[in-house]
Amino acid sequence: MADDMTMMWDEVADIGLLLHELDDASFDRPSLCEDWAVRDVLGHMSVGHTTPLPEMVVRIGKYGFNVTKASFTESQRFAAGKSPAELREFWDTVMVAQHPRKGISKMIPANAGFLDHLVHHQDIRRPLGADRDVPEERLVRALELTATVGNKMFNPKKTVAGLRLEPTDVAWSSGDGPVVAGPGEAIVMAAAGRRVALDDLSGNGVAVLRERLGG
Repeated sequence: MADDMTMMWDEVADIGLLLHELDDASFDRPSLCEDWAVRDVLGHMSVGHTTPLPEMVVRIGKYGFNVTKASFTESQRFAAGKSPAELREFWDTVMVAQHPRKGISKMIPANAGFLDHLVHHQDIRRPLGADRDVPEERLVRALELTATVGNKMFNPKKTVAGLRLEPTDVAWSSGDGPVVAGPGEAIVMAAAGRRVALDDLSGNGVAVLRERLGG
């Protein structure tokens, strides 16, 4: 199995391929992240990978160290000044070719970074109807991390605690308790807080997830 860092950059490369498949209008369409357009999600990942930590601290300080507000505003600012062609070029020449890891991205463990990037990839694809088959190795690893990764900002482990996860498309399962069954990608996305993925799942654990995600 490839390591988490390799799989993270594989996700970055696949996002790059997707950007060349999308028409320009798609960059301004909504993502699954509330109030974030596709371009803003790209900006979020780009800023996290290319902004040195001292500069990032200064930027966050301008927002009273409200990390959520700083992330949203700085992500939008990065992307707003770039055309779709410029965003594609940045992604190709910087994110894919250089694999930058400055600032915040350098502080995030590789396993959480991979899971985060896979989720954001799907945040872009799902609303656009750009379905894909997540490579099995990456999907299984993402499911494993869904059951084990948790921090203050991103805590899928807490979301699925006490549930039995049974993806129907890969040979993997985990946990005890009410069952959540369905496509592995939908399980990962629901664990990451994306309520829309609940519609793709079944089992008596889905009601528990729905309640945890606020209905």
